[in-house]
Amino acid sequence: MNKRASRKNGKMGGRPIPETDMKINLPNIEFVILTPKQYTILLKRYGATILEQAVNILENWLKTSPEGEKYRGKNNYAHFRSDGWLINSIN
Repeated sequence: MNKRASRKNGKMGGRPIPETDMKINLPNIEFVILTPKQYTILLKRYGATILEQAVNILENWLKTSPEGEKYRGKNNYAHFRSDGWLINSIN
């Protein structure tokens, strides 16, 4: 087995394990997890106002919805798709 191929680094069918210190800290946001790079990309794509609204909507959904429980503790970048429910609820 090649040392570069492992579940830890995303090879062989596994996803890379995100570092806990890579999580961006936002005020009053407990459950939404984004890396600094992802946050910067979203900020350029949507702007500060829309991104702030989207993060707050997602935070409330993760807190209150039983469906949101399975997304707690995971990276939430995929929720910010331009054709997804989160951005469409703002527009």
